[in-house]
Amino acid sequence: MGEATTPEAAWKALDQDLADYLEKKGLKPSCRAGCFACCFGWVTLSRLEAEALLPHLTPAQKARLLEEGPRRLALLRQGKDDPLFPSRFFQGRTPCPLLEGGLCGVYPQRPLACRGLLTAGDPALCLPEARAPKGHFLPVPWRMARLRMEALWEEEKKRYGFLLLGELASLLYLLLQGLPEGREAVEATLEALGVLGGRWGYQLG
Repeated sequence: MGEATTPEAAWKALDQDLADYLEKKGLKPSCRAGCFACCFGWVTLSRLEAEALLPHLTPAQKARLLEEGPRRLALLRQGKDDPLFPSRFFQGRTPCPLLEGGLCGVYPQRPLACRGLLTAGDPALCLPEARAPKGHFLPVPWRMARLRMEALWEEEKKRYGFLLLGELASLLYLLLQGLPEGREAVEATLEALGVLGGRWGYQLG
């Protein structure tokens, strides 16, 4: 796998990797436009990916993020140490604020975590109440996405001197509000919000 030093390059490279893999294995994902159960999930991404999304956000999307961001931070503050937190959030059926009419409003710029979540099975099993059986989601595409994520994480460390990982909607909200410069200032901000660390909270690396 070649170096992907920008989110845009990583997105394009993963899409090609996935297409090649699926063709080679004769797999056809059942994921389709209008099928959005995965958009109820708790999506984590890095600051670098989040920043690449920002220029593509519409005023309406920004408004929804500004409304939803504080709510997600509050949920995280309460649940970041709860082992079942992501499952409970998923079962709550709270849609991603970038979901519009059953479609991803930033589909060309969607995060690596979203691109790597694929199934060739019955899409009805993706719904929160279905509790997808083991093997429902294809493991290799997810591992391919993870490798691309890790390459971006290393790039982020080079650019900023540290890595920031967090939940999609709340991280975009914080970036829209204006994150401070430097690791110590970012760490202090996240600690003050009560969302740093724990099992599911924001991570600095």
